[in-house]
Amino acid sequence: MLDPSDYDPSELRDVADLGDADAEAGVSLPRPEGADYRPATPDEPSHEQCERLVAVGGVAPEAVGERPYLPTFPDVPEGRRIGRDWIAHLVRTAGEAETRAAIARYRARGWIGEDAAATLDDRVGDAVAALDPGDGSLDRADHLLSFAHVVRLLGVGRE
Repeated sequence: MLDPSDYDPSELRDVADLGDADAEAGVSLPRPEGADYRPATPDEPSHEQCERLVAVGGVAPEAVGERPYLPTFPDVPEGRRIGRDWIAHLVRTAGEAETRAAIARYRARGWIGEDAAATLDDRVGDAVAALDPGDGSLDRADHLLSFAHVVRLLGVGRE
């Protein structure tokens, strides 16, 4: 199963730098067309790059399912740990406002549902209080790492 903590940042940057034409992964994730979800912006990973990450991570595409990929947050110890790690990465990198904006972006992209978004957003304040928040911005590789967290949480929810 895909585990975001296993990824070397340079490996994620390599996947994030792939052009769409170069992303032949053999994985087909549901597209957002015909739904309320929006396409990727230039600083977010493309649909093809997300498919590439699923392929590289060895995740069965059918395990990802329909959008939103992660409708509810898995309230189990492993899920809470992965969620903490994810929020900590976002907060340390970009601070509170950018982390909350990223969660909203993931909801708008159809990566997470309302329940998962609310659960993650509720944890941002605690992370800001406990950590040294960053003041940078999130790049495509950071968003790709976030997608890896979504897929990992989906796997935890099904275990």
